[in-house]
Amino acid sequence: MLRKNPTGHMPVVSENAFVDPTAIICGKVVIEDNVFIGPYAVIRADEVNDDGDMEPITIKRDTNIQDGVVIHSKAGAAVTIGERSSIAHRSIIHGPCEVQDDVFIGFNSVVFDTVIGKAASFAILRY
Repeated sequence: MLRKNPTGHMPVVSENAFVDPTAIICGKVVIEDNVFIGPYAVIRADEVNDDGDMEPITIKRDTNIQDGVVIHSKAGAAVTIGERSSIAHRSIIHGPCEVQDDVFIGFNSVVFDTVIGKAASFAILRY
């Protein structure tokens, strides 16, 4: 389900992306080509900073966001998920955060306020 955020931003989703009907995509979110968004995933860009601005949540091409993943950001900070990355079931990515290209984040991981380098792979880590 695509929803506006309180400031009126709507998600921008590539025609080549798949978003499961049970997923919620809210606000200033950009989903590029060949992205898979699994069941019950929640991607919300709906909070502003002190100036009333917000950066987008961007999911780059060929990326897999699996079942129950939550991607959110505090106070309008950016979140970027790089190309060809995979975020496994029930993980939480909370911005500000950058996940670079070719990264695997394992099941139930929590990532916050960090940069995950290119081609990293881990499970159940908390930053």
